[in-house]
Amino acid sequence: MEALAELFETNRIIVLTVYGQVFFVLGLAIALQSLKRSALPLARPLPWLAAFGIVHGFHEWGYLFIPIQSSYLPLPVTEGLLVLQLLMKAVSFALLLQFGVELVAAMTRLPILPRLRLLPAAALLAWGGATLAVSALYPGYLPDPGAWLQEGQIDAALAAVGAPLAIGDVLARWMMALPGAALAAWGLMASARSVAAIARPTVLAGLQLAAIAFALYALVGGVIGQPAPFPPASVLNAATVREVLGIPIEVLRSAAGLLIAVAIIVALDLFEQETDRALAAARRRELLARERERIGRDLHDGIIQSIYAAGLHLDEASAALDSSAEVPKARIRTVLGELERISNDIRATIFDLRSGGLETLDAEEIVRSVADELRANTLVELQLVVDGDWRPQLTPEQAAQLHQIVHEAFSNVLRHARARRVDVRLVYAKRELQLEIRDDGAGFDSEAVADRSRPDSKHGLPNMRHRAALLNATLTVKSAPGRGTELSLTMPVATALHPG
Repeated sequence: MEALAELFETNRIIVLTVYGQVFFVLGLAIALQSLKRSALPLARPLPWLAAFGIVHGFHEWGYLFIPIQSSYLPLPVTEGLLVLQLLMKAVSFALLLQFGVELVAAMTRLPILPRLRLLPAAALLAWGGATLAVSALYPGYLPDPGAWLQEGQIDAALAAVGAPLAIGDVLARWMMALPGAALAAWGLMASARSVAAIARPTVLAGLQLAAIAFALYALVGGVIGQPAPFPPASVLNAATVREVLGIPIEVLRSAAGLLIAVAIIVALDLFEQETDRALAAARRRELLARERERIGRDLHDGIIQSIYAAGLHLDEASAALDSSAEVPKARIRTVLGELERISNDIRATIFDLRSGGLETLDAEEIVRSVADELRANTLVELQLVVDGDWRPQLTPEQAAQLHQIVHEAFSNVLRHARARRVDVRLVYAKRELQLEIRDDGAGFDSEAVADRSRPDSKHGLPNMRHRAALLNATLTVKSAPGRGTELSLTMPVATALHPG
């Protein structure tokens, strides 16, 4: 054991260099990964892990540079650097805790969890107060000399700030590193389960290995700290690990960090897979949109024009008949009415074809794109008004369901309402989006169709109500025969202030 301990102590610079480099590379690899457009729950918390890796890497390198520079710096500057290094350690662990909290919040979506996002900041403030308070109880305590390289005037600096350094190290690990690593382990395992159906086996293995590595880091990096004058840190600490195993605790932490870095880098392939799927889906949507446009153009330029020409011939034939031929004229009028109905149905089909795609998450663009198709295929006058200082941040699921609700509502106007004017109003409030669609069409008996047990394929209201329920939204429809229809949708959304 003594020979092994001496070997590591002799190569301590290499150990600390590798330790810092492992976490720095972890942070850099995540930071270089583009996550902004990802819809995966794992994407949002990862920048916190990147920040932890980079800050913690610089903190560990401080164990190399501060003792070396202490030979050339005034004593107060050396003391200040040691305190700054301690603060970097606490901040890095707070970032790790933030990653764990954000990851668990993303995976579970429980109502109470958003409040826990303030926990890391509160823990960091509590750590600062606890470090000062406990250090005041042990003013003459000195940290384990093995934790710092004894060069230059570092001994004198440690004598001045030794108690806060050792006590702050232990409290930071207990209060932030331990719960942060434990939450990260739990969240990564949950992430592996959530993407099991779409991810490659290597990605799943990477997520699971990362969870195991964080659980290991919770022990060696969260439980075991520097020796402190109170239990259990006075018994279970870095010095006892070195005495029992002959291995510095930094070696074990480096091993855990290396596992974390390798596993996370392997798991980042998940976002490459997502990008590949998104590109393939975009290509399919483009081909489908082109095909829809072609079919719609053929219907409009071919069949509708033929029906229109047939109607003109029938009008001419009706005009050529004398006044006594009422029966043939009545039949011609019936055929003309049927041709008009067929023409309207084809226009509605063209509207459905051209409105079938969705390539935006912006609520106004969604409504405006469907409204433009309604204008293009009918003579309906349509006005869109947008109010509010907030900008809704729609998820892909919310955008898809909103698009379908708007499309269904406008389809009803086109197919059944025979309206001449449609007024649309979007209202952006904090955490809420309101959509109102009013027409001056034929209307219908809204009380008769309010019974959900009755099929109502004519107006599509059950579909809209079902989609509203998926959005946790409120949908109301008011209508009466001859008085038009008013549809109102209120849905919860994440929001941000409009720029400027």
